[in-house]
Amino acid sequence: MKKQLLTLALLAVAGTAGAQYQLPNGNFEGGYTDNVTIGGNNGNQVPNNWHWFHDKTGSIDASTVAMSAMHNYVVTDGNNHYVKLVQGSMGGNGNLTTGIINAGNSLAKRDGGKSNYNWSDPTGKGENTTKVPTDRSGQNEGKSAAGQTFSGKPDAVKFKYAAYLKNASQRIQLRVVVHGEGRYRDPEYSKDNYDDIKWGVATFNDTCTLSSKSDKVVLKEAQAEFVAGINQSSITPAAVLVSLTTNEKPGVGDQGNFACFDDIEFVYYHALSSATYDGQAIANFDENTLSYDLSSQVYDENKFACTVKGVGAEAVKSYDEATGLLTVTVNGNNISADATSKTVYTFQFKNKDYTGVLSALSVNGEKIEAFAEDSYHYTVVGDYTHDCVKYTTKGADDAVTTNYDAATRICSINVVGGTEENTYFVKFAKATTDYKGKMSIVMGEPLDLLSAATSTVGITTPVDGKADFQLLGFELGGDPIGDIFVTDVPYTEEDGVVNLYKEQTITIFGDNGANHGPLPVVLKGTLKDGKLTANIGIAPVGVTVDIVPLDATSLDFSSNAVDLEGTPLADMKADMTNSNMTIFLPEGTEGVDAKESNVVVGTTASSLSLADGNDWGVTKDFTATAVSYDRAFNTEDNYVQSFVLPFGFTVPTGTTVAELSSVNGDNLVFKPVKETVANKPYLVVTTDADFINKLTNVQVKATTGADLTTTVDGVSHIGSYTAQNVANVYGYTNGKFVKANNGSVKPFRTYIKVAEGTQTAPMAFGVNIEGTVTGINNATTAATAKEAIYNLQGVRVSGDLKHLTKGVYIVNGQKVVVK
Repeated sequence: MKKQLLTLALLAVAGTAGAQYQLPNGNFEGGYTDNVTIGGNNGNQVPNNWHWFHDKTGSIDASTVAMSAMHNYVVTDGNNHYVKLVQGSMGGNGNLTTGIINAGNSLAKRDGGKSNYNWSDPTGKGENTTKVPTDRSGQNEGKSAAGQTFSGKPDAVKFKYAAYLKNASQRIQLRVVVHGEGRYRDPEYSKDNYDDIKWGVATFNDTCTLSSKSDKVVLKEAQAEFVAGINQSSITPAAVLVSLTTNEKPGVGDQGNFACFDDIEFVYYHALSSATYDGQAIANFDENTLSYDLSSQVYDENKFACTVKGVGAEAVKSYDEATGLLTVTVNGNNISADATSKTVYTFQFKNKDYTGVLSALSVNGEKIEAFAEDSYHYTVVGDYTHDCVKYTTKGADDAVTTNYDAATRICSINVVGGTEENTYFVKFAKATTDYKGKMSIVMGEPLDLLSAATSTVGITTPVDGKADFQLLGFELGGDPIGDIFVTDVPYTEEDGVVNLYKEQTITIFGDNGANHGPLPVVLKGTLKDGKLTANIGIAPVGVTVDIVPLDATSLDFSSNAVDLEGTPLADMKADMTNSNMTIFLPEGTEGVDAKESNVVVGTTASSLSLADGNDWGVTKDFTATAVSYDRAFNTEDNYVQSFVLPFGFTVPTGTTVAELSSVNGDNLVFKPVKETVANKPYLVVTTDADFINKLTNVQVKATTGADLTTTVDGVSHIGSYTAQNVANVYGYTNGKFVKANNGSVKPFRTYIKVAEGTQTAPMAFGVNIEGTVTGINNATTAATAKEAIYNLQGVRVSGDLKHLTKGVYIVNGQKVVVK
């Protein structure tokens, strides 16, 4: 029928390229040749891919048989084509055999017509041992082929038919033989049958279905199953022969009998005929029932057995351990040509509780709160002990094995559930001294700032001059990577500074870290005054991590592509404790508020704000448009104060700034200057408490590597930008630099230190600013005094006050008037 035309045509094409599973033009919709002459009769219509021929048994030569009334037609009822075989006179059998490549040609004779066997006999001797040529393309007499090329293993052939037979005992016939390589001839001929090469035979016959030859042809559906040949298991199908006849036996029948056939199609079964488990038939099994409940039993592949229905069918089994579902797919022999030729059965066995994951994890009785079944790396602080790791599997039937590696301090927990398998890892980190700091991460070329977050770094107690470095919770651009462990880092201390340096290949401990595999890293760091500064370079991925104390004086992002939306200033400043901290950003950075102080874009800051008492330090020069310094200078008459600042300025009117110029015995002489220099120590006397805040466009100089010292005759005047403890120095108080074995100095202040080996240092140095009486406060009148006495020129005078002439003297930093 037409609706089958495309399918059969595709099957025919597929068969030419490989296996052939259907007859070409089996529905007679593939065209035909008109007005073919057969046995002297024309008007026959031959379907494409088929051949008509006539035959008769016995001694009568085929050429003497009267065929005048025999015709074969391709009939159409308007929508459908079928074949009609009309029997001629003298018992012509009216048959149709597959063509183009078939068991015989339209001339059913050999040796000049002496025999009417429709077979191939290239020798012309009629010997039964003659083999069919492997070339089945010939159509010439004496070189006919063994049938239509075919390689399927069908279970049945289905078709449609109708018949008109004058004699009620007469029967039409459809006969199909699938055979292997070897000589074969027309399937309806019984002599010399050659059963040894038959793979299978399907035969159908029936009596008259129409009451009159003038009745409207109504086709009936029928099916004939194949019967196996005697050697079917050892025969590989190579060809097929199809015989359609008006009589089941050649040479019988009446003139005018006819048979109609259509839609000849091979059927390939794809079903189960039986199924058993543990030797017992599965209850209520039926080939048309596709699902079965065996959930009371645990599946064992050795206990399940099934039998396929379909001689060439195959059962493919697949078991899902997670669900307990056994799927049996039965594929018909023609599955490669017809994807629908299959049937799927399911058998539900006991559903094992398999997951392959954990639902909880604890160490030393403490539940890991951050645990998630799809996260596999966890770090705890402490030492591993036997059975300290406890777990709960999500599936009741999951199996778990554990292993502890003392070298890496990692306990692995392997969970297997059916086909699912996962491994969890617990890292036992060592106890550390923790250092909190700002961690900035940059990546790429040019560098791109990924984050600037507050983090904690741990350093273990050194053993044999080595310590471990631990950075937990490392992230890249907000994505968690894992924990960084650098082990056995040399720990060397000099002048109160610990240096850390180690090159090591590590695997970052974490789900994402493990995916990156081994990575070479370089660790550099220093520990000073309980503060850690460190740098970690991870070369293969181009990542650099910088860690600075939270009270750091500066953060330099000037070489990074900072995005103030992705990493805003608020994030950079978060948790930083030093209000003097200065942030350096690349030239052209947008989004910086003009009111933001201590933010340098390129080489310019809108304002510099200094908080007295907080440390200060920058690594680069820059210009500050405005200055704010919250220190209020004392404006009392001749009140001396010290300072060191990172910028120079022109000394304003009303203010005297002086630098150390000479040493006069126990007196230090300071010389006034008109212009100050950045990072140099000075003394100042002023009448304007806020004179610094009136400066503009100051040129701020880097403090890194700067010399904050002025030295004259072995005496050094030293400035400091950090709060620090000092020993054996002179600190300014009450008009003098007084010696202190131990003391402290504030940022932006100065102190005096005498070089070792210098003459015996006094207990205090008097101060004289040339041309100005300084360091003397609250003049008093006294009758006597035995302390050291200085005149207004800073020269020490001997005796006591009662023996001095009238005038003003300096005693213990105070004015004393002698009358």
